[in-house]
Amino acid sequence: MRITIDQIHADGCTDTTSGADFYARIAIGDQSARFPNNEPDSYVEDNDDITPAWTLERQYDLNATSSTTASIRVWDYDSGLNFGDDDCDANPNAGLAIDLNVTLLPCTLSGNASGPCRQVVSKGNDEGDGDVTVTYTVEVDPPASSPGLAVRCLQSPLWPQPGDTVTITVESLDGHVQVGDTLTDTSNGAANPLPLVDRKKVADSLEIWTADAAGKKVTVASGTAKSTLSTTLVNVTAGDLTYSCKAKAGSDFAFTGWRKTRVGPPADGSAIPVIYTGDRKNRVDIVLVADSGSYTSASDAAFLTDAAYAVKGAYYGQDYFLANQQWFNIWLADQRGKATGVSSTGSCGLTAPANWAQDYSWRDAGAILHSSEFRDCASNGLFSTEFNSLATMLHESGHAPFGLADEYGGDGGYFVADPLPNLYAALDTCKTDAPNLGRPASDCRKITDTRSDPDVDWYLSDPGPDDLMSSRRPPNGAEITGRPDRSGHGSHPGLRLQRPRQVLPRRAGLPHHNGDIGRRTGR
Repeated sequence: MRITIDQIHADGCTDTTSGADFYARIAIGDQSARFPNNEPDSYVEDNDDITPAWTLERQYDLNATSSTTASIRVWDYDSGLNFGDDDCDANPNAGLAIDLNVTLLPCTLSGNASGPCRQVVSKGNDEGDGDVTVTYTVEVDPPASSPGLAVRCLQSPLWPQPGDTVTITVESLDGHVQVGDTLTDTSNGAANPLPLVDRKKVADSLEIWTADAAGKKVTVASGTAKSTLSTTLVNVTAGDLTYSCKAKAGSDFAFTGWRKTRVGPPADGSAIPVIYTGDRKNRVDIVLVADSGSYTSASDAAFLTDAAYAVKGAYYGQDYFLANQQWFNIWLADQRGKATGVSSTGSCGLTAPANWAQDYSWRDAGAILHSSEFRDCASNGLFSTEFNSLATMLHESGHAPFGLADEYGGDGGYFVADPLPNLYAALDTCKTDAPNLGRPASDCRKITDTRSDPDVDWYLSDPGPDDLMSSRRPPNGAEITGRPDRSGHGSHPGLRLQRPRQVLPRRAGLPHHNGDIGRRTGR
């Protein structure tokens, strides 16, 4: 569910000596946030008419929750001669706040607005410290996937330029897709790819939607009894191209969520958003970096083609990641980096772009894409991968941004990622946690760091070898399952790879282990 404040206009709630200094609080259920940036004393200064696009999102399990409450409240920040903050009236009835009851599917409103979810204009009725007119939008997206149904959608080219013709293609998949099923994966060696698997599912209906700059949403393509549907947009203009894709099979729905791709240069900053699903504070932000030994620039056509292949085959090529696609933003770095693999001494050879620390401090992880064959690795939130080594890309993503340890014996990156580890320093700890992962204590097994220093044993209950952090296959157990917090402070909502319908936690503060190694079998 999503609430966006599109516009706030002062109709009396303003300062006597200057324009209004608006801030607001949006609440959905028991979750709320202050805007503009959820910080005390934050506001938009001296402006009686703002179009802030302040957005709060919350996920619900539709099997457990059918309705919720929501509210919007607006203030004018004051100090000095203006005295205390003005409590603005946005409610057309009694009270100041806009109060809503929301039925989730189909999305309908009651309270201070009624009818289907939509954009609503609400003006106060002379209570509080003056009126405001608030234009806001309430939306509820269908689930990203259903059992037996998933949807994949991508634009081509990945980074369009003004005047380009853009093709958007939606695919209906069977909900069991694994990396290497739909695009060739070379992580076992280019000579030994796993056979492709037909995961197409004929959907009752497929739809492609776009939205214009004013937010008007229209269906640009639809089809019935299809597994694939494409549409072309001719002569696209600079700015944001906004679109979404839906699939329906029987009573099941799958929805990509709305995303934006930038046409031409970014509006601000250095990073190019090629798949932008929402505010960076609430997303996992992956920045794709062109390797200087493989590509001539960040806009090299070969890099853009290879980056699209990696996104489609890795993040959009594994069912668990695909089911959580709304929680990933994919960016392109404007400068190149360099990957050289693991050295003879075991160090991880990664060189970030020159502006990495200054312009990309907000990223959750960076991926240097290259076309050479060597052993890839992750270090300090940056990893390398061949663009078509799709399982390696997901394995290295397990390290950064999700902070998972390797689960194979040998010379990997081993550590205990508290509070929800996938690897344990002691057998007893593994046995204690195994039931929280739905496994018997007897599943705990040992792997050994075979390097002479430190030459220690580690323990885990995840299966081997068919596992993301062991052989780069599906995420399992400790990689995706939340469990009780042994500290006594309640429970964790999910783990690094996010359980469905829960926001991915950000892994700020995790220790970074120089040389967390991703294995390349057969190399």
